[in-house]
Amino acid sequence: MPERYETGTLNHEGLVGAGAAVDFLADLAGLGTTRRERLETVLGALHARGQGLLERLWMGLDEIPGVRLYGPGPGHPRTPTVAFTVESVSSGEVAARLSDEFGVFVSHGHFSASGVTEAFGLTDSGLVRGGCACYTTDHEVDRLLEGVTTLAG
Repeated sequence: MPERYETGTLNHEGLVGAGAAVDFLADLAGLGTTRRERLETVLGALHARGQGLLERLWMGLDEIPGVRLYGPGPGHPRTPTVAFTVESVSSGEVAARLSDEFGVFVSHGHFSASGVTEAFGLTDSGLVRGGCACYTTDHEVDRLLEGVTTLAG
């Protein structure tokens, strides 16, 4: 049980991949004697770093005239992802130009939240979404801010 009633074999590749991902994360910090201690250390450090990048991104976007931010700001429980729009520029154009002209990839659209975008009157264009990951640098956040400043100007 439960393999007895499975319709096929277990996802062995997924099991090995998940184990490798946990080991990768645990080895990032190298602090602690057990894998669990190393994971706790690195996940705490990654969270703090992500929140710092989020604050930098949020505050930078908030200073750009014509940019509107959506969702709770820094200091609230959240992921380091920001949803925004640029006045008079469609979200699709913002995403395309940030990628083409500044080498910054952001997503755009409704993100399976069409009720939210409808409530904000954004059914046509949707939102732009940019986020920070464990490999995001300050320089990349600065490039995104530079690009949005150019587009909003």
